[in-house]
Amino acid sequence: MLREAWYVAPTLLRQYGGEMGLRRLQLRQLNRLLAFCRGRVPYYRADPRYPDRPLRSLEELTTLPILAKQVVRERGDQFVADGVDPRRCVVFHTSGTTGQRMRVLHDPASYEYMRAGNFRRFFSTGRYTPTSRLTNIRFFQPPRRALERVGLFRQHFVSSERPIAEVKGELLGNRPHVLMGYPTHLRELLRSFNEDERRQLRRTLRMVMTDSELLAPSSRKALTEGFGVPVFDEYGAWELLNVYYECRHGGRHVAEDRVLVEIVGDDGDPVPDGTEGWVVATHLRERAMPLVRYWLGDAGLIEPGRCPCGRRFRTMRLTKGRENDNVTLPGGKRLWSQTFLGIAERHPGVAECFVRQDRDGSIRVHVVPADRSADGTAAVLDSVRGHLFEVAGGPFPLQVLVADRVPLTVGGKGRFVESDYAGP
Repeated sequence: MLREAWYVAPTLLRQYGGEMGLRRLQLRQLNRLLAFCRGRVPYYRADPRYPDRPLRSLEELTTLPILAKQVVRERGDQFVADGVDPRRCVVFHTSGTTGQRMRVLHDPASYEYMRAGNFRRFFSTGRYTPTSRLTNIRFFQPPRRALERVGLFRQHFVSSERPIAEVKGELLGNRPHVLMGYPTHLRELLRSFNEDERRQLRRTLRMVMTDSELLAPSSRKALTEGFGVPVFDEYGAWELLNVYYECRHGGRHVAEDRVLVEIVGDDGDPVPDGTEGWVVATHLRERAMPLVRYWLGDAGLIEPGRCPCGRRFRTMRLTKGRENDNVTLPGGKRLWSQTFLGIAERHPGVAECFVRQDRDGSIRVHVVPADRSADGTAAVLDSVRGHLFEVAGGPFPLQVLVADRVPLTVGGKGRFVESDYAGP
């Protein structure tokens, strides 16, 4: 707790200043990390591609190999630094969308620095104060801070595994100023409110914060209009924790004092700012299980220019979901989750949709119609089918079916795309 409190001031101050000073800080942190990895981490020590000298510039980082998730899954213990006791670390397990579990360790100092950085995430919205009441809808309970005992930075945890009616009841009883949760779960919650309950919630609610799922423009619009307050997004991963946070000007700022983000093409080479590519990241402060140039499996871009808020941290935007959030067509072409999110966002007559691909490769697109009349529903299904055939460049085995809503996982996330197809 004391170390986390000590970190708060640096995390707030490091958002500001000149870009050159930030790049020098990142290079120092990167070289310390690489020296630590070469000396203390078995995987990097055994690989001659990691040079036994400091890098002269951040650009030299691109000469090092990109680290695939599958390598970390298969050789996880080799990424744990010598002498690290997992019992003294913060331990998470992640399966992403693959179902393959992976253990991730964070040393206490790097984890507490990230926790201290959460203060800037809240304050950057311009709508949060230390006395704000926050309701956090999650499948796990975040650790409590000692300051909560005196009424500061209070979090009210509600399990996302509970029935929606119970979640709603707790939410209304807590009268939060801030509501946090997964975008799909929050939309499901929003549907459960009647108009009186919505007005009751709006009396105190100042903002909504989302994380853990791609926040599509359609979801942001629905949440903003439904809750009647601004929505702020966060992007992170268990392997790296927070990657970006959103300010009141809409800039999604990379936490560049602890995470170095690159955007690369399919060939692994960096792409210019404003160009879509794959997100690769390095946790600069991690000393328990360091991951250097780790392929996150998300697509995005670095936005050119500087945010009007004055922070020197670059801003980025996600453009697609996870790399494996896709279905494979008979000819090998893939349709990504963004294709189906785009249907919900822009296609006439569609409120939402989700996708399943069976082991035999057949694809089922489940559509939640905006209009439930029989004639209107049939026309929407035909229109969605035609749109997907056009995107794919021709027909493929496809069923387009009616659904009531996007199903949620036990933890409360939306199941947008699931595929059991292993390929030809």
